[in-house]
Amino acid sequence: MTSIGQSIALPLELWREITSHLPNRDIKSMRLTSKQFSNAVELRLQRVFLSANPLNIEVFLAVADHEKFRHRVTEIVWDDARLPRGPRTRSGLPGWENEMVSDEETSDNETEICRFRGNCELDWPREYSDDDDDEDDEDDEGGGNPANQLRRSIKFKGKDCPVWFKAACAASVEDTFWRQAGDNGIDDEDPDYKTIRKLGSIGPPLSECWEFYRTLIRQQDDVLARKFDEEAFIHGIKQFPALKKVTVTPAAHGILFTPLYQTPMIRSFPQGFNYPIPRGWPLPSHEQPEEVYSLPWKRLNEVQKEKFHGFRIVARVLAQQKNDVVELSLDSRLLRTGINCTILDDPCEEHDHLVTLLKKPGFRHLDLAISLAGTWQSFPHDRLYEALSEAGDLEEISLATTGIDAENEHKNLHSITPVPLKSIFPIENWPKLRHFKLSRFIVSQSDVISFLSELPKTVRSVNLSFLKFVDNGNHWHSLLTEMREQIREKRLWSDRRRNVTIGCDQDISLPGRAKWIGKEVDEFLYENGENPFFDPPMDMVRTGYGTEKDALDPNN
Repeated sequence: MTSIGQSIALPLELWREITSHLPNRDIKSMRLTSKQFSNAVELRLQRVFLSANPLNIEVFLAVADHEKFRHRVTEIVWDDARLPRGPRTRSGLPGWENEMVSDEETSDNETEICRFRGNCELDWPREYSDDDDDEDDEDDEGGGNPANQLRRSIKFKGKDCPVWFKAACAASVEDTFWRQAGDNGIDDEDPDYKTIRKLGSIGPPLSECWEFYRTLIRQQDDVLARKFDEEAFIHGIKQFPALKKVTVTPAAHGILFTPLYQTPMIRSFPQGFNYPIPRGWPLPSHEQPEEVYSLPWKRLNEVQKEKFHGFRIVARVLAQQKNDVVELSLDSRLLRTGINCTILDDPCEEHDHLVTLLKKPGFRHLDLAISLAGTWQSFPHDRLYEALSEAGDLEEISLATTGIDAENEHKNLHSITPVPLKSIFPIENWPKLRHFKLSRFIVSQSDVISFLSELPKTVRSVNLSFLKFVDNGNHWHSLLTEMREQIREKRLWSDRRRNVTIGCDQDISLPGRAKWIGKEVDEFLYENGENPFFDPPMDMVRTGYGTEKDALDPNN
């Protein structure tokens, strides 16, 4: 058997290759086993995290002030998902300011309970109430139904925390349960299923989770009141000489027990800690108990604008402080959310800050997710075109919208006039463009083909997802068919092959999850492969084609 001493004697290059496949948390554990490992194996600290949490800030500043580690940081990820303080109501909307709920709310007011249940879309039976003392409940696992499993759990029967918190924790568990179920249903013998089935009862009692959560809320309030996160970001901008990218995301917490990012705050949670998974920016009610709104930015007060807290700070600091950041990602992770679209349309300082950043020489990468105001006519194409025209060195662009009314977006498409893509994207100003992504747009097939034909010759990849076609009879099948025809007639991309990826969410109801078709699209366009989509009227992905991925799962 090889001893630790013999293992350490391996060449440094080999150790670097081995540890390159390990996450940082495993490298940290490895370094603690011996002084030799500590010297031989180095941490990877290209990325640091920031949010309205004192532990995240403490670690961020420690790296920023470390003379060795600070030189390695190339990216800051801002977790813009603040922990919710209570059941969401319309209090975030103008005219409803008096309908307030605090994190100290412990009332079992039936109106609030029903509202929260409805928003979570959990089928909570009436016997969910804490007065249900059926002795048989403790032994009933709910037949695999996570809602029944949770409401019958001893953990969810106590009165030591608000009903809204119980419901939100149950929603987190249920979401995890169904994501684990997979395409083929739930296998009772699968170890993962057995673990998920018990999520309602493992870990600390819900009363302890609530007390820990309240501490997190108080810490969050303190950071926001004293602007510690903003001060830390400004300090980091000055201390990280290799910093090139800033990512702002409302989805850092990912899925319960499977966060998208292992931030210091999340790593400090007690094992099995159950809490309402925050999503940050406004989301549709069927995905998050909070309404989407994109009312004119100038009508919103500071409290309402602060729903985009991290984005506002990042845009302002990057525009006003000297820095070398050339990549900005406002990453919604396929959730139907984004920054308020009227920021890009109405005169405001946030718009000016974003334009200042785009003007920066060498600015090369922009991921932009925007929330529409319920109608496609709200899309700010004129001002967005002007802003994007300033980014002459752009190499990668990703633009996603929330689409229109998520529940009825298939209706009345024939009455909508798509915005020509060339009136949004100044591709003539982007001679270095290499990667183009477009998501949740209403388009016409002819305009998409025309736009793709005029992309710069430097483009290597095109990613199109969740597009809605207004043309009668047009869809993914017909789009790809026409693309192949024009490619073979050398009217489209006669110089080189572009990698084309299609994303769709047909028959997939989980937010953040979609099916991606790349290899099969490539084979159809450039070789003799079969069209990945069925003929109309089905317009569905063929069985066995594409790969289903979850944007909220860090393992995808």
